[in-house]
Amino acid sequence: MLRARAALAPFTNAGVAAVILRAFLGGTMLYAGLDKVILDPRFLQPDGVGSIGATLRLFVTAGGPLAPLVSAVAVGQPVLIGTVIAGTQLLIGALLLSGSWVRLGALLGAAISLALVLTASWGVTPYFYGNDLPYLVAFLALAALGDGGMVRVGAPARRGYDPARRAALVTGGGALLALLALVTLDRSRLAGLLAQNGGSDPTTSPSASASASEAPAASATPGSDEDGEKDDDDDDDDENDGGAKSPKPSESASGGGGGGGGGTSGAVIKGADALSPGQALNFSAGGTAAVLLKDGGTYRAFERTCTHQGVNVDWQSGNGSFYCAEHGARFSAAGDAIVGPARTALRPITVSVAADGSVSYTR
Repeated sequence: MLRARAALAPFTNAGVAAVILRAFLGGTMLYAGLDKVILDPRFLQPDGVGSIGATLRLFVTAGGPLAPLVSAVAVGQPVLIGTVIAGTQLLIGALLLSGSWVRLGALLGAAISLALVLTASWGVTPYFYGNDLPYLVAFLALAALGDGGMVRVGAPARRGYDPARRAALVTGGGALLALLALVTLDRSRLAGLLAQNGGSDPTTSPSASASASEAPAASATPGSDEDGEKDDDDDDDDENDGGAKSPKPSESASGGGGGGGGGTSGAVIKGADALSPGQALNFSAGGTAAVLLKDGGTYRAFERTCTHQGVNVDWQSGNGSFYCAEHGARFSAAGDAIVGPARTALRPITVSVAADGSVSYTR
């Protein structure tokens, strides 16, 4: 027992703890900044899926304490705000990894994390599912610790064997390797890189596979059903979701409009022809909880299962996205994951519109 304590003694000091936090938080901030500036060309755009503009608008609709400030200051100049965020993250990464002005870098990181807690993560319940709160606490802890007195760029090299310094190098290097492994195992990023290099991963382009069919304008009448608010139940079969309790085969439905198998009959989605643009209808697709959205003049259907942990999502017409109340994930009208923790698109369902305006799905 005494021998084990003696072996672990170099690891049990504030300097080693500071180096571990510096390695992980600094590496994470460096990666986050590079991701925004280089790896993800969608981010520094005013509009579109994954853009800083769309993200800021979601922050406003999330209704956190900082939503009015984001609306007044940030929404009107999204590219500038995105550039400032990315630049600040790169600066934080450089300060923490180099060991220079560590407390300043930690306080800047805490400020970013606090802003995200009060916007993006505000609606996440229970609180410990939020991604930003642990970062806030870790940055505050590092601000209290400082650089730890070791592993600083430009500091005079110490001579001789120093157990604490060796422990800091080992643990800090381990934290960086763990972070590198997490980045490497980022499946959605690898899939995106493969797609850019000519690969074809169907999960990275749900819009191409999601069926969309033009609806006759005459068939779009004001619907009496609410558009996917939380008043519907969360049962997988959605038996009580207005008008969609028992889909049955339609003799007039054809598969041509929505990519369904050329003339093969589908199952009619009751109440679909009453949807107005921007409204959605929950229904049961052969026992699978599903949702039909009228996106302008186009119908789109998806399984309601959130691709993070399987909880049903709901359509929120106010911000034009599908929302998972469990962990705060959001998906665009095309099914793309736009706010984590979900990274994979909603699974599409093929739909088609018949000449009489009825909408059918095909599985």
